[in-house]
Amino acid sequence: TGESGVGKGLIAKQLHEEGNRCEGPFVTVNCGAIPDNLIESELFGYAPGAFTGSRSDGKKGLFEVAQSGTIFLDEISELPLNMQVKLLRVIQEREITPVGGVKPIPIDVRFISATRQNLAEMVERGEFREDLYYRLNVVNIETLPLREHPTDILLYANHVLNALNAKYKTGHLLSDRVKYLLMCYKWPGNVRELINVITSAYATCDSYVIEEMDLPGRLVSGTAGNSVSQMKLSEMMNLHEAAIIRD
Repeated sequence: TGESGVGKGLIAKQLHEEGNRCEGPFVTVNCGAIPDNLIESELFGYAPGAFTGSRSDGKKGLFEVAQSGTIFLDEISELPLNMQVKLLRVIQEREITPVGGVKPIPIDVRFISATRQNLAEMVERGEFREDLYYRLNVVNIETLPLREHPTDILLYANHVLNALNAKYKTGHLLSDRVKYLLMCYKWPGNVRELINVITSAYATCDSYVIEEMDLPGRLVSGTAGNSVSQMKLSEMMNLHEAAIIRD
C-alpha cells in the first residue's frame, strides 16, 4: 500500500526475484487499465470458440501464464465487484475455469496486490468486498511517501543522474541550490516525479552543472514560499550535512 509513484511495482518485482519463485514468470496486471468486458477473459482465458471474435484455439489467461511464479495485481481497488467475487474463489480454491470452459485448471501462483486507495474505507462504503480484503491483507508492506524520508531525496536524485551520465557518457552534477530545492520540495508524485524532474533537467541544462533555472517552475515556486517556515534550521543543516557526506 502507498501513494502513487512510491515504487510499489518495483517492490513487488523485488519480492519475486528474491523469493523461491524467482525462476517462474512475473506477470503484472493493471486492474484499472483493462475494460470491464475483457478483464475476465484476460485473467481466466477462454475456451475455443467461447464467444464471437475469439480465437479458434482459445487463449491462456494471465493466471495460467503466471503458473509457478507471481501475479502482481496492481491497483486492485479498481477491480469490479463481480470480478472480486471470482478472484476470491481463485485464491481460496487455487483453480480457474476459462470463459466458456467446463474443466477447472489448477494454478500455483503467488498473489501480490497493490493499491493507493484505503481499502478498509472502501470496505466500509461497500466498494470493496470485505472477505477479499482479508484474504489479500495477509502481509502488508506500507510504503512511505518521499516527503516522509527527505534524507533519501538526494540519494535517489544522484542515482538517476549517475545512470544518465553513464548512459550518455557525460559528467553532469547538481548545484548546491538545486540540492536544497530538491530537499525542500514536498514531492506529491514521489519517486516517479523525482525521476522525471532529474531526467528533464538533465535534458535541458546548457552546462555540466544543473542549476535552478533547469528545474520545473512548480518545484521552484513550491519551495520558495514555505520551505523555510516549514523546516527548522537544525533539520536543514542535517539535510545539508547528509548531502555533503554522501558526496
